[in-house]
Amino acid sequence: MTEEIKIKNGLGFKLSLDQIKLFAVVRPCTEKIELTVERVKQRLEEANFADLFIHEHLLLEFIAHYNRATEESFETEIGERRDARCEITISESKMQARLILTPNYGGKPATLLDVKKQLEEKKIVYGLAPISEVKALFTKKGDIDFVIASGLEPVPGIDTQFESLLLEAHERKPLIDENGDVDYRELGDIVIVHKDDVLMRRIPPIPGKKGRNVLGEIIEPHDGLDIPFSSDKKGAYLNPQDSNQLLSNISGQPVPVPHGMIVLPVLTVKNVDFASGNIRFDGSVVVLGDVEVDMKVYALEDITIDGNVTDAKIECMGNILVKGCVTGDSVLTAHGAINVIGGVQGHNEISDPIEGNEHHTAVIKSNSSILLGFAENFYVEASVDIVIEKYAMNCQLMAGNKIVTGAKNSGKKPSIMGGITWALMMVKGTILGSNAGIRTIVLSEFQQNNSDNSYDRNNNQKQNFYFKQLLEE
Repeated sequence: MTEEIKIKNGLGFKLSLDQIKLFAVVRPCTEKIELTVERVKQRLEEANFADLFIHEHLLLEFIAHYNRATEESFETEIGERRDARCEITISESKMQARLILTPNYGGKPATLLDVKKQLEEKKIVYGLAPISEVKALFTKKGDIDFVIASGLEPVPGIDTQFESLLLEAHERKPLIDENGDVDYRELGDIVIVHKDDVLMRRIPPIPGKKGRNVLGEIIEPHDGLDIPFSSDKKGAYLNPQDSNQLLSNISGQPVPVPHGMIVLPVLTVKNVDFASGNIRFDGSVVVLGDVEVDMKVYALEDITIDGNVTDAKIECMGNILVKGCVTGDSVLTAHGAINVIGGVQGHNEISDPIEGNEHHTAVIKSNSSILLGFAENFYVEASVDIVIEKYAMNCQLMAGNKIVTGAKNSGKKPSIMGGITWALMMVKGTILGSNAGIRTIVLSEFQQNNSDNSYDRNNNQKQNFYFKQLLEE
């Protein structure tokens, strides 16, 4: 064995008896040189050992030992012969298999047969990479990590979907006219539906698709949940011809709920202001707070306002109920009755139609009856009755039937002071007129024709001519 070792500058190389381990051999000599990694690798190439695997840390230890040794013989392992390694690993989920190839260093190379053997041993049969891609791996150098098989993930089912079939409402935003002026109160209409309109479509669940792992085992999917329409179908019903369609049972505002939609005949808002914009609704409207300055509320049915109305316009085809007060240049118009519990108070005194300068900015008109807590500086017109619980001051009151001031058992002395009061059948009040010099005109056609009961308290003169002229106009 010793004779086969080529020693140069005291350095040579040899293999172990099993031809696996590579040793560096050092013998004392007079031509010793300073060793480096590059010089050692050059000597290995000259000795035909360059294709073996060299342990870098062992090589560095050997070089250090050689450079400091003087008269010493020693042998140190620095490398080994290695066969190529071919190994296939399977992920924990069994959905992927990876081929690990490490090159050979003087040993046996890996072959396609080794790969096939590994696949058989691991029982990998599904989702294999094309054979051409696997063959190409053997032409590459260095370590290789390659996905050789991939499973098919199951496709989960889709739960029941609910699709609104309402026309998409435009975004409510301030109106800009042709002159570029912006109206921040006019934000556009609120979405409404009518009876038998289609509200929503239910899309039945879609079943999932089966998957398969690299071992060929079937993986069952999660099917989509079958979810029915919400049990809350207020204002809505299922289409008898298509149970997956939800229809509106009334006209009103559609409101989405989980897995469905309801229709409310009443639109409820907190306040009517810049945030809400003007309100238009084909049903009833409830305002939980106030209607602010210059805002407008329109409804085809009733309007209920829990707070106050200030310099606003309220109009509906039903009844109007205001629990607070109506002030400023507000205009209330209703086909039905109007009830302002807190009373009404305008900014300006009512102009005198007898003097030919009639102009009203604070107005309440009803095709039915009107009930007010009190009234100041307002034009009030009712086709039936006007009832004022406390007093009326400087108002123009006109009723198709009668005008009454004072609630039952109120314990007060209701009065009508100033302005003009006219009723077809009767005007009734404890006090008509004022001692303070306020011009008050009161006329009832029925009373005037039967008992001559119309008068101007301050001027103490009959006013029949003026009222007849007003009616003709």
